[in-house]
Amino acid sequence: MKELITKLAEACAPAGNEDNVRALLKEAVAPHADEVRVDVVGNLIATKKGTGTDRKQLLLTAHMDEPGLLVVYVEESGLLRVGPIAAGEAAYLVGQRVVFPNGTVGVVGTEAKSPGDVQFSNLVIDIGATNKEEATSRVQIGDSCTLQQTVAELFPGRLTGKAFDNRVGCAVAVEVLKQLGNQTHDVTVVFSVQQQVGNRGIKPSAFAVEPDFGLVLDGVRSGDTPGAGRLEVKAGAGVAIKVMDQRVLIPGHIKNYLIEQAEAAGVAFQLEVNPDAQSDAGALLQVQAGIPTGALSVPLRVNGLGAEVVDLKDVEATVKLAVAALVGYNL
Repeated sequence: MKELITKLAEACAPAGNEDNVRALLKEAVAPHADEVRVDVVGNLIATKKGTGTDRKQLLLTAHMDEPGLLVVYVEESGLLRVGPIAAGEAAYLVGQRVVFPNGTVGVVGTEAKSPGDVQFSNLVIDIGATNKEEATSRVQIGDSCTLQQTVAELFPGRLTGKAFDNRVGCAVAVEVLKQLGNQTHDVTVVFSVQQQVGNRGIKPSAFAVEPDFGLVLDGVRSGDTPGAGRLEVKAGAGVAIKVMDQRVLIPGHIKNYLIEQAEAAGVAFQLEVNPDAQSDAGALLQVQAGIPTGALSVPLRVNGLGAEVVDLKDVEATVKLAVAALVGYNL
């Protein structure tokens, strides 16, 4: 799991340009799925057939994309003007190294005279070009980039890196697919695109799959993060079973089902109430006539832009509960 998380997290895959991480995931799931395909919007969809005579269609989903910056203009000097792709506060980006999917590396700077004046409109990226012609030989308007950061192990079993939300969820989904075995129901895993910009990927894929049940895998900022406020979720205390976020209230019988499965499997779990975040769960509940949906989150300590910490015990707990919920599905 550690190796896969590292590969996925270090990949450059901003929302709308998920090709690099999709290629890694396609290779990872191919040996464990009966069918693998990519849909029109770029979602990677892997299906494992069940063995039951009265099979249900179950959906497991994790988004592939991460925040980034989009090139909107190239100066005659070769500097790149950029806008945000769900990138948060502009000031936190100054001095950060970024990378484009084609491997071009740059450094974020600003024209602002003080940190309080930093806005996306005065950010620039320096890729080392001396003029516009050199810059556009590497990067075009509309190209996007993400932070460039390697994964490191802080203490045994605790990793730090960028894009753990939601490359950790993607790694969990791969491991779940590996462990399913001869399950009763058909299970389709969707690695969705463009979650960061409005849950755009999950909607068409769910419409096509028409699942009887959906289970969303994501990350959640833990309450033991500096400045996190009143969040009861803690890193190292187990998988978080979502109760609510900004766009969803999980139906009570589904939340209770996940709790029952966790208790039966001996999985350490927490309850997530997080009104400041959002996930694909809210979108799934509104597809077609509504898809019964639950959600599991991996707690992440978020210590600044691109610096997230995950405990592998929480990852393992998420895998175990997701497998139990899909194999034992009886709602």
